[in-house]
Amino acid sequence: MTALSVAGIGAGAGPASAADGLPASPLIRVEGNTGPAYFREVAVHEGTVIQSIGFDNVNRRLYYAQLIGGGRQLAGESAPLSGGTRDLHGDLAITEWTLGADAADGGGTGRITGYMYLRGFGHGVGFGVEPSGTSTYLWTEVDAVQDTANETSRGRRLCRFKFASSSTPLDATSTSLQKFTPVPGSVNNTASIDPINNRLVVRYSLNGMHYRIYDLAKARAGDFGTPLAEIAEPAISIDRNRFGKPSFQGYAVAGQYLYMLHGNSYGYTQDHDDNPSTPKIVISPPGEGNTHLTSVDLNTGSIVTTFHSKAGYTLPFREPEGLAIQIPQASRPDVFRLCMGFASGETPGQREASVYYKDSLIQL
Repeated sequence: MTALSVAGIGAGAGPASAADGLPASPLIRVEGNTGPAYFREVAVHEGTVIQSIGFDNVNRRLYYAQLIGGGRQLAGESAPLSGGTRDLHGDLAITEWTLGADAADGGGTGRITGYMYLRGFGHGVGFGVEPSGTSTYLWTEVDAVQDTANETSRGRRLCRFKFASSSTPLDATSTSLQKFTPVPGSVNNTASIDPINNRLVVRYSLNGMHYRIYDLAKARAGDFGTPLAEIAEPAISIDRNRFGKPSFQGYAVAGQYLYMLHGNSYGYTQDHDDNPSTPKIVISPPGEGNTHLTSVDLNTGSIVTTFHSKAGYTLPFREPEGLAIQIPQASRPDVFRLCMGFASGETPGQREASVYYKDSLIQL
């Protein structure tokens, strides 16, 4: 596997802590070239686009979240359901990949070793992966609230459960779920985990989108009284005439920094100027796209850098979907990557998944 290049660390530099908030940490360089594909156009359990990704860095597993595809009938259902109904109900599929050895150039190997169905959970924009011995626990949204106007749903709370491969669906009403309400009154809740510092990240909507960072052990015990950091989600500043208003597609946290992913599939058109008298434009042209990576300082809430990424630009279908932190060697938590998920595959209903990464660090 490739080693990280850590720039800007001079003689005598040490792990100084911020005066307030999270301790200072390395920053992943979102600008510049991207590493090779960790995986390119691999199969996942469903034929829908992936929504998010997450790593169990201890047991070397990679998880993909998707909406359940149309035409599938699960236990307790009288007939197959359409993809639109699945989205409205918040029905998700999780695919487990067990990773093999990494190639010298950073490419990966692996195979599908399990899957789960989740009914009534949400849209899957983000989820957290927590290793526990040889088991893996997932933190996801739950108790989907239907948005009939947009024919989708989002989770009202968070939950934690052990991944257990099965064709029998796990329902949002199951008593096996640990459920949490980190921010009372909030909606659109999703989770991520900072695997380097064992912190839970909660993204939620309450008078706008926000992030809170918690100690993972305390959160697991239901203690959300004292966030380690809290910021409002900043708006990215890009060329709207060229890239439009890209959709939010994922987030991840490593130390002091939040990373956000925005973008749309190739050929996506949009009324980018909110003027009905002007024609829509293609905001994600093939070969270029409008994928943007953004780094944010969690101690100030300010954007560090926003960069137009062409990672995976040769994919015939390319939609950015999900961010996650990977630690290639569990014994070296200081060596980590920011991995970007892309839905790929030319045929609707037969989508595949690709993962690219950034691994250059700077010390500010």
